[in-house]
Amino acid sequence: MFPRLPRAFARKFHKTENKKERTIQGQFLIPVPAGSVISDSYPTRVTHGQVMLAHNGKKVLAPVNGVASLTPDQKYFQIKQDGSWSTTSPYHFRQYDFPALLESFDEGALYSLDLMEIPLKDYFQKFGKDSSFKIVLSPFCRYQHLNFEEMILRDMKDAYLSFYELLKSIFPKAEVSNFFEVTSLDFKHPNGIPEFFLHKQFHEPVEKTRKSLIGHEVLFLGAETIFHILRKLYYNEPFTKRHLAVFLVDRKGRMDLEPRQFFLTNGQALAFIPANLDKRYKIASFETVFEEVKPMDVGSLGYFNIYEHYSITLYEKLPAARKEFSCIDCMECNNYCPTHANPVQLIKGKVEEFEKSQCISCGICTVYCPSGIDIRKRIEGVVV
Repeated sequence: MFPRLPRAFARKFHKTENKKERTIQGQFLIPVPAGSVISDSYPTRVTHGQVMLAHNGKKVLAPVNGVASLTPDQKYFQIKQDGSWSTTSPYHFRQYDFPALLESFDEGALYSLDLMEIPLKDYFQKFGKDSSFKIVLSPFCRYQHLNFEEMILRDMKDAYLSFYELLKSIFPKAEVSNFFEVTSLDFKHPNGIPEFFLHKQFHEPVEKTRKSLIGHEVLFLGAETIFHILRKLYYNEPFTKRHLAVFLVDRKGRMDLEPRQFFLTNGQALAFIPANLDKRYKIASFETVFEEVKPMDVGSLGYFNIYEHYSITLYEKLPAARKEFSCIDCMECNNYCPTHANPVQLIKGKVEEFEKSQCISCGICTVYCPSGIDIRKRIEGVVV
């Protein structure tokens, strides 16, 4: 069961008009990209999806209708919503040629959520319409915090099929490998990492699959990225909202198998999440168990950032500080390494024997080390 949202976050559906009225109220806070030059004067009125700032290919869109201003240090846009707005929600088929597709990506401020937030317009422009390359549609996202394949096939099937045909028509010489609806595929970390997914499905070394991504021999689209593409192309929704998964960990370290999920607006205050859950959960972290956990008080969650936040873990008890003990030569790090990168050699000081070209920085070796050795930090020192 998902926690009940406060009334301010309720959605009202108007069946006769096929519209949904969004009634989120309050203040929104959005970071200004570092190095940006702000030319417009503030405060000013903005509308949902309006470009407030464009910098190095990255756009900051207004997430709501309201009045936008800058904080005194000019590090954040502060938007006070002063009304609701409506959008047409049903699927609507639209035809796109390549220029129109790129324009839609740019207008919606869409990014790859698989490859370090590359703007999708820039990413697609790397691939020629008459070139031969692979297009890979993955049913997973990097940490599989939520099942986007299920959401797409359940709620957006027509849009998904339209996009699949669109890719084939725009890139007629490309080989499209669609892994949606492949029943034999089950997620297991790190299957969501692009180079590893390609390694598993095409039986090629990680070093080769990584080069194929960098060299634009493969156009890779994970399920969460596809979800937002469909929302823009066929529902006319820009990238101003993203799903957030909330995991709960009890005092004994047991995590709920099914996360709570929220579909949040960029810049939205996150204080409502702990307020609507069991008060026992006082510690929070934006990191997964495969990353270095940086715990904070639940009162310090701040505001939702669609470019950085996809999951929150709430702890009933502060995670124990990591204590490193001497290596016991159990070889668990090597046994669990999905790419056989030989991480134990980093502990032994034999860096030259570590297969850094095979490492995908998945964090599994650190998670399974019984001596608590943070192999991730050693990897960061040798993998660029």
